[in-house]
Amino acid sequence: MIKYKLQLTDTAFNDLDDIMDYIALDAPVRAETYVDKLLDKIRILKNMPKRCALAPESGRRGYKLRHLIHGKYRILFIVRKKEVFVLHVIHGARLLDPDC
Repeated sequence: MIKYKLQLTDTAFNDLDDIMDYIALDAPVRAETYVDKLLDKIRILKNMPKRCALAPESGRRGYKLRHLIHGKYRILFIVRKKEVFVLHVIHGARLLDPDC
């Protein structure tokens, strides 16, 4: 089985920080635990990332944007050769801004 190299963009890290800050407003301990679980979910993309569905936004872009869902959040990523690039982690009710 091919192991893919995992890359998180600065934007994805910022998204995770924002998620932690938002959850921490009501539950500081839960915030860190939740983001840790999101990171665990992201790590599974090292194995068979193409098994994840194409994101609804994928058709409006020049590349195959995939997503993996964890709770209320979507992990948006692309696969290039043997690398997975996590671009964003956004709330599931949102579609990615076309300018992102």
